[in-house]
Amino acid sequence: MKIGVVGAGGIGGTVGTLWAKAGHEVFFSSRNPEKLTELVTTAGANTQAGSIAEAAAFGDVIFLSVYYWTTDEAIAACGNIDGKILIDATNPYLRTDGNIHRVPGASSGLELAAKLPQVHVVKAYNTLPTATFATEHHRADPYALFYCGDDPEAKATVDRLITDSGFAGVDIGKLDRVIHQEPGGVLYNHPMLVAEAQKHLPSLM
Repeated sequence: MKIGVVGAGGIGGTVGTLWAKAGHEVFFSSRNPEKLTELVTTAGANTQAGSIAEAAAFGDVIFLSVYYWTTDEAIAACGNIDGKILIDATNPYLRTDGNIHRVPGASSGLELAAKLPQVHVVKAYNTLPTATFATEHHRADPYALFYCGDDPEAKATVDRLITDSGFAGVDIGKLDRVIHQEPGGVLYNHPMLVAEAQKHLPSLM
C-alpha cells in the first residue's frame, strides 16, 4: 500500500517506519524534508521523503501526524486529496506562550471531516504515546489501538495497517464516537490489551 506521512516527527516517523518494515511504500514529509534523510535511512528501502504535496499525491492513504495548531497549514499543503483515506493522529492541543494546553470541547477528527467532506477520515494512532509505538509493537498480546470513522472500507484498510504496525485494531464505531479517543476520553492515553478494551465498547457505542 502507498502511504503518505504528513508530519514525520515522533508518531509519524515511528509508525511510518513500522509500516515500511511490514512492506508498505511510505513517503515521509514535513515542512523541512531535507531533515528526513536519517529517517529514510533507518526506515529502509521502501521509503522516501519530500514535500507534503508530494507525499499527499503519492499516498492512497494519508497519515496526518502534525501539531493541532498546524493542521490547516498541513491540509492546504496537501492539495486535493478527495477520495483518499486520511488517518487523523492529531489531538486538540494548542501552544500558548510556550505552554501546551488542551482545547476544551474541540475534536480534531470531527473538524477535519467537516473541512474535507470528500475525504474518508478515520481517527487512529492518537491514543498511545510515541514510546509505546516505538517499543511495544508486535507483542504476543498486542496493545489495542482504537479507531473510528464513517466509511467501512476505509476503516477496514486502517485496521489492516494497525495490524501490520504491530497492534490490534478496535473499532469504536462512527466518527461521532471520536470524543472517547481524544483527550479527556476514556480511551485516551490509557494503554490496554484487547480483552480490557473490549469491555469498554458497550458503553461507547
